[in-house]
Amino acid sequence: MATNRIYDLFNRRYFEIPKYQRGYSWDRQNVRDLFEDVREAIESGFSHYMGTVVLSEGVPQGEHYFVVDGQQRLATISLIISEITHRLPKADADYHRRFYIRETDYRLKPLGRDKQYFENLLEGVVLNPENKSQKLLKNAYEEISYELDRIKDMQILMKAIERLEIMEFVEKSEGDAIRIFQTVNDRGKPLTNMEKAKALLVYYSNRYLSKKLDGDINDAFGEIFEVYDDIKQIADDENIRLIRSKDFDEDNIMRYHFVSFSGEDYDATAPYVLGFLKRNLSAFRSDSQFNEMEIFISQYVDNLLNFFKSLKSILWRVRQDSKYYKVFVVLGPSATLYPLIVKLEILGRLDKDIPNLNRCDGGKYTFFDLLELIDVRVYKTRGTHLRAEISKYASDLNDNFTDEEIRDWLLWFNAKWMPQSLFESNMMSNVYDNAALPYVFLNYCEYLEGKQYSRDYIKKLLAKKPTIEHILSQHPTFSLSSYGFQNETDFADTEHHIGNLTWFEHNSAVGNRNPIEKTKTYDKSSFKMTKRLSSDIVANSGVFNKSSIENRTKEIYDYVQARWWC
Repeated sequence: MATNRIYDLFNRRYFEIPKYQRGYSWDRQNVRDLFEDVREAIESGFSHYMGTVVLSEGVPQGEHYFVVDGQQRLATISLIISEITHRLPKADADYHRRFYIRETDYRLKPLGRDKQYFENLLEGVVLNPENKSQKLLKNAYEEISYELDRIKDMQILMKAIERLEIMEFVEKSEGDAIRIFQTVNDRGKPLTNMEKAKALLVYYSNRYLSKKLDGDINDAFGEIFEVYDDIKQIADDENIRLIRSKDFDEDNIMRYHFVSFSGEDYDATAPYVLGFLKRNLSAFRSDSQFNEMEIFISQYVDNLLNFFKSLKSILWRVRQDSKYYKVFVVLGPSATLYPLIVKLEILGRLDKDIPNLNRCDGGKYTFFDLLELIDVRVYKTRGTHLRAEISKYASDLNDNFTDEEIRDWLLWFNAKWMPQSLFESNMMSNVYDNAALPYVFLNYCEYLEGKQYSRDYIKKLLAKKPTIEHILSQHPTFSLSSYGFQNETDFADTEHHIGNLTWFEHNSAVGNRNPIEKTKTYDKSSFKMTKRLSSDIVANSGVFNKSSIENRTKEIYDYVQARWWC
């Protein structure tokens, strides 16, 4: 262990970020925080501590190193110095580029799929990113340029960066370095529980299995981090709300996997999953069951990688298949269903036709269709988060289950938690807060047109930012009795029925108008149900009242019960 300045850290050294490390993950705020360290160093005239790096020795020793921890700050420092050199006089720029960026080879090289993109940025070439980590690299590069524009003297800035202090741990093997890594991550982006799990598994392999699984674990987690980046990129591109959220990270997927892998806790947190690994590994160690430890680690790592890849495979269909696009983008399946969705994908059953189960139009249901039905009926319409039974089933499910057994269990679960009488009661009353309503209305529009919309057409509809529109306004300026309502209570009991709602382009200007006035705007709508509504109002001499709502509610419900049968 030694404390070095940035100047000493880079002096005659070359660093490689192993392929198994996660891609670049710093956001703009992390870059701003680093610049705050630099500004403090400039203002004080002294060095400033900026964290740790953990290295393992490569060949030749003393010159080549693998970065086990600290790759985010080293990559960012390299980008900053590179951009500074583009603003220095040529002689100074050439010297600093040879010393920090590239002499015979690049001083810092990612070995994964972002290698070329990172090297292009070091040369000032900004290309369109192809994945999440490249997008973050591009954002960091832009933030660095913005920060440098605010600093007048590049020479003073360069000297301040060279004075930054970093605590350096150097170990002879990567396994030893990873053991250090578990305890010294003190600044920058906090470690996820996935990263801690990887370090824990390598530690046990390194210490108790003679490093036998070190390479397998590193390779698997390297691929997992890449797959996770792809998952986030798909979610960003397609607006899959759950996964694109800033609160959603690889720890969420690790939890989903745990539900299908263990079944020990249907509501486990990521720290709980980490504790599960520690408990099992510690028990194997205490009983000297090293063969069982090896089997456990191998099975867990292989299963985890397969889970991530299977989730990516499912989400990839969102880019190609209108059915998947509708479900994941418009409906948004409950997070509780993700473990079972992925488990069925792993078993090759998700898109398989279900035996002896037909749609009302004679078509076949797949297991994915049946889970969509359960999400609409149980998780959206009932509005509950039933976890225990569905999670245990996801854990128990394996290749020995027949298609008929899976079908029967899912039908039983649906009937138990949303019997037909309860579904009818829910759909024939207040549905305004039903999270499935946009999805129901999209399907209803398709039904009215007699065709399935293409993925691209649905994207165009969503680009209009449709909202749920009350036909008779929630804040009536009309006489309630003239519309068939006895009093305010009677209206309040009816205003949120599905018959008084439609799907409409965002347009607050029509909100309080009467129905016949709204038809002029409804006529221009891209949504078939709204256009038809307009025609019906006009055909009925401009009348839309309580009786109209009741009739329309029954009409839409007849479609809904046929589409999402019990």
